[in-house]
Amino acid sequence: MLFVCDIGNTNIFFGVFDRDTMVFDSKITTSSEKSADEYAILISGIFAMYHVELSSIDGAVISSVVRPLNTMMSRCIEKLMHVKPMLVGPGVKTGLNIKTDIPSQMGADIVANAVAATSLVKGPVVILDLGTATTFTAINENGELCGVVICPGVRSSLNALSAEAAELPRISLESPRSLLGKNTTDSMMSGIIYGSAGMIDGLLRRIAEEWNIMELAVIATGGLADTILPYCRGPVKIQNEPKLTLLGLKRIYHLNHHPKSDIKAVPLL
Repeated sequence: MLFVCDIGNTNIFFGVFDRDTMVFDSKITTSSEKSADEYAILISGIFAMYHVELSSIDGAVISSVVRPLNTMMSRCIEKLMHVKPMLVGPGVKTGLNIKTDIPSQMGADIVANAVAATSLVKGPVVILDLGTATTFTAINENGELCGVVICPGVRSSLNALSAEAAELPRISLESPRSLLGKNTTDSMMSGIIYGSAGMIDGLLRRIAEEWNIMELAVIATGGLADTILPYCRGPVKIQNEPKLTLLGLKRIYHLNHHPKSDIKAVPLL
């Protein structure tokens, strides 16, 4: 079985595949203060909760945007599963044609998402990732990763608003009761939810205009996709794939270890 792990700024998202079947997936909070042993205890506990033996893992792959945790997580995986994980980065086969100024600077999570998306959708596609940052990754009609838009994330924007404006409180993300708020909390909630949805609608429309196409395929992922997508009102239908990054990591692993194998592209619903 294959262990896949995406280290993000807010959460570490990981799971186990048995061939093309996802056995389980889980999240733990990202913290640079935890030791390799602390991460090992958390991960082994989650394996036990899902009744999966650590000894059943015969391969592992990591994508990360938090470099200080790369070595620590690699040590954790080696200690628990006795396999050396592959780290997505320069020199790793992805099957992508990255047409940016400095391809080596492309985030490993963006690469994994793009690999998965191109296996699910043919032709032009935009991958929308709503995490710590909100990113739009564009794959053009030639299958080239031709550019990325990086925006402040939903929760990051909300935290910044509370931190910079003395009279605005810290609030949790909830569904707004109306577009026009009648108190401070409702007004902030409306602004962050509808504002984020409006930004997404607008940028997707601009990308479609840039490419001069009427129908744009969009695949969304990220922890805040379920919160924001219901409020998007653009003409574009957005397909939500919560496990997109893990699917991409699985494909990258097999491209590097079993290049001639038939890798099925199946949505993870």
